[in-house]
Amino acid sequence: MAKQKNIKIEPYKTQSGNEIKIGGTVRDLGVIANNNLLFREHIDNIVTSSKIMSGVLLRTFSTRQEEPMMRMFNSYIKSKLEYCRQVWSPWHQNEINKLERIQNIFTSKIYGLDQLDYHQRLKKLNLYSLERRRERYLIIYAWQQIEGLTENVLGLKARRLGRSRRIVSAKIPIGINGKRIKERDRTLIQNSTARKSERLFNVLPQSIRNITKTTTETFKRHLDKWLYLTHQTLTDMGQMLLQ
Repeated sequence: MAKQKNIKIEPYKTQSGNEIKIGGTVRDLGVIANNNLLFREHIDNIVTSSKIMSGVLLRTFSTRQEEPMMRMFNSYIKSKLEYCRQVWSPWHQNEINKLERIQNIFTSKIYGLDQLDYHQRLKKLNLYSLERRRERYLIIYAWQQIEGLTENVLGLKARRLGRSRRIVSAKIPIGINGKRIKERDRTLIQNSTARKSERLFNVLPQSIRNITKTTTETFKRHLDKWLYLTHQTLTDMGQMLLQ
């Protein structure tokens, strides 16, 4: 097929006829994405916003008792940190740490918990880390899709290998149309929502992966019981499948 030359690309315009300039980032439904498929600007934005809100709350309210402090955190800060998290969920450790530090610092202000380290405070407050909450959500979301309880937008497929059910791991091609895919692009694909969801689901014990034909709440109860006993992050466990 002959290549077309001298093709003029017409710019997009507003209703008033003004040309819409092409930018490096775009905001859609409150999520900031850039043209390299990373969400660093969005993460930096919500980290800054959460820090500001934390400062406002701690200056406005003198109480440091557990119940009101956690109500404030859940209502005004956690909602920022988790809005559309399945879209922008980070995989760079420094970004994971930036987000985690918000909950770490806020919980350290609670009366009686200031001498405990972060993981001790989480246990005392019966909380998950923010990273564990994101992992948990992706697992539940994947289970709902393969169970047909929600639209399978990620195109996940499950099959049984003996007595065990697993999500089929999609193979990432080495090249397309004769061109080798860059390692950076393969890494982006490997850490996309669909690929992360399948890895997280597949590291679950067989007894949880095989749960089927029940309610989401029942699945959550079994999952939470196992997560409570598991200290290693599921992301670390999922990375073992790549080695």
